[in-house]
Amino acid sequence: MVKRFLVLAFLSALAYGAWYGYCHYYPRFKYRGNTTAKVVPERYRFGDVNDVHLRVARKTGIKPVERRSEVDTKQLEKIVSCRYYKVERLTHSVPYLTAGARDLLEEMGKHFQEALAEAGLERHRIIVTSVLRTGEDVKRLQKVNGNASENSAHQYATTFDITYIRYDRQSLRGNGASYKELSAILGRVIEKLRKEGRCYVKYERRQRCFHITSRQ
Repeated sequence: MVKRFLVLAFLSALAYGAWYGYCHYYPRFKYRGNTTAKVVPERYRFGDVNDVHLRVARKTGIKPVERRSEVDTKQLEKIVSCRYYKVERLTHSVPYLTAGARDLLEEMGKHFQEALAEAGLERHRIIVTSVLRTGEDVKRLQKVNGNASENSAHQYATTFDITYIRYDRQSLRGNGASYKELSAILGRVIEKLRKEGRCYVKYERRQRCFHITSRQ
């Protein structure tokens, strides 16, 4: 009897682990709906232009550097995956922000999860796709992305990008949500902080992200 119970417990744990891995690590296998730039509702396609981002970045950020070895990490906050957001593997930026930008990112992630909980939806983390760029990073990025600006607010450590077509599922509890629903909730969170004067935001159609600059 005990042996049968242990076998059933093992099989149940194995089945749950397989299901959790399926949902947590391979969400692309589950239908999530629209993944184009149009997944973001019109009202959340914020249009703060680059000059506006640059003006505040130059005021509150660091002095741009050419090489990664020149980044003064002592005056910046390292950005690593945590409860509220996931930092994607960075290829054209380094994971550092000013304290104000770091706090803004964390607050966005926290409010996003609170909104999901209120709606009875599964918990997800937002995904950060780009952070601080050096001059060399910008040049390398321009080789693969012709729209990358040479004069980018990312060089001041005040700016980060959050994708609006991908989210990191963290729990199987709650109802599932399409990318359209998730992007609308994220849009509302960002809109609130933007109206409070906390940030400038540019909806990036080709890069599928919100380009966000902290005003603190």
